Amino acid sequence: MGEIEARSAGRPLDVGTPRQQVVLAALAVDVRRPIALETLIDRVWDHDPPANARPVLYAHLSRIRGLLGQTAAPGGGTAARIERRHAGYVLEADPQLVDLHRFRRLVERGTDPQHDEEARASALAEALGLWRGEPLAGLPGAWAAHVRASCHRRRLDAVVWWARAEFRLGRPTAVISAVPDLTAEYPLAEPLECVLIQALHAAGRGAEALDRYGTVRRRLAEELGTDPGEELRAVYQTVLRGDPPAPGEAGPAPRTTGPGPLRSRAADTPPPVARRRADPVSAGVGAPPGAGAPAPARTAAPRPGSPGTPTSPEVPPGLREPAVTDPPSGRRRAVLAVLVAMLLPAATGSAHVLRRDEGERDGGGRDGTGGSQEASAERARELFAAAEAFDQEGRADDARAAAMDAVRLWGELIGLDPDRYAPPLAPAVLRALGRAGVDFSVLRPALLGWLGNPVHTPYPAISQVILVRGWRFTAPVFLDVVVWNYEHTPGAVSPRDVADVRTDVLKAAVLENTRTRHGTGVTEFDQLLRP
Repeated sequence: MGEIEARSAGRPLDVGTPRQQVVLAALAVDVRRPIALETLIDRVWDHDPPANARPVLYAHLSRIRGLLGQTAAPGGGTAARIERRHAGYVLEADPQLVDLHRFRRLVERGTDPQHDEEARASALAEALGLWRGEPLAGLPGAWAAHVRASCHRRRLDAVVWWARAEFRLGRPTAVISAVPDLTAEYPLAEPLECVLIQALHAAGRGAEALDRYGTVRRRLAEELGTDPGEELRAVYQTVLRGDPPAPGEAGPAPRTTGPGPLRSRAADTPPPVARRRADPVSAGVGAPPGAGAPAPARTAAPRPGSPGTPTSPEVPPGLREPAVTDPPSGRRRAVLAVLVAMLLPAATGSAHVLRRDEGERDGGGRDGTGGSQEASAERARELFAAAEAFDQEGRADDARAAAMDAVRLWGELIGLDPDRYAPPLAPAVLRALGRAGVDFSVLRPALLGWLGNPVHTPYPAISQVILVRGWRFTAPVFLDVVVWNYEHTPGAVSPRDVADVRTDVLKAAVLENTRTRHGTGVTEFDQLLRP
């Protein structure tokens, strides 16, 4: 739970070089369990040992024996020692003398339902107090890195259990004091954010709880291109309604197996997909079609599980109907009133929600429009989120209307400042396209990059037309193939603005992709649309 240290009667002992510390750590992690010599060598040298690995390892073991010989036996018992057995080397010691094993034992006590809530919270707090920094700090090798990752997962689980225990005991301020520092260490750990938002709400700090949720939502979108999970959205809905959770309802326990509660960036990387023929940019690198890259072929094999399809839609503030029938509380009415007032101007269907002269009168930021543009960018995000929520509820017309308003606003923003507003809104645009039945045959990061670059690619302009017209396809079409078909139509010019998109050419490009992808004989564009 920090740097490797050995202490006897309160005094520190010399634990030797980093390689010797790895040997000691390898024995301590598996205390009282024999470790084969070859396993020790692998842990120390990562499957690439030197020619003299065995003699060097024997020397380390000898020095560790000398180190342990300096230790006092706890409570008059037997001192720690290294033994050689037929199955390998073993560290004979009380596991509770090793902080990693003491941590595990305390966590077990803190999650044992046979103990009362106060005892469980105390045990978990004691376990977390053993954490002294990065586990196995400074030790090299893949094995040490694996142990570090496991320790971090266990720590996250313990923190969430402790926070929920404190929450159930009616002590939300303890959670508010301790958890924020940990969320900075683990910025993508949603269970931590759940307990923090719950604690803020229970402490009467609902506005901070809502703001915290917005921060987490943006972070997940920017870092992973995804939305908050189901549990975090449920907590947000509770805060939004103004209904504090019951003392015993602090959410399910974190998982103790598998990858742990920390989201993995690698896990959000889409797998390789079926690629179009002669498409050198399918791996997500290089320039997009329309920016000088070699053109892809028109056909592509269909594939299940489109990355463009939303999996966990965001619930926008104030737009979902509450799951209660009693009249809203005063706080809930106030929150809803503010949020509706903020969203309503953008939901009126106006295509001119932001004008440069208005921004200049506001005296905003860059070009005199900074404040107005930032407010409009946030409004666009909320409208995209509203469209996702409506889709989840089966309200297709409302979803289409919200998406159209969001896209109009997005178009005006990227017209004013493309570098600033196109990239952060690209994930929301991609999810909206997915709900409209638009797929893609290149990796998601590549498509996000093209959607975030309206100056050099036609993707933003063509996407705006698809969404503003409210097209929803019965069978998925590939956006990148549609763009290729559009640009290779005789007489067509690659568009950079909505006004430059020829609707007849775009419809023909979609029809061509549908025929080549699905083998249909459809000749009328309207036959491709959902009623």
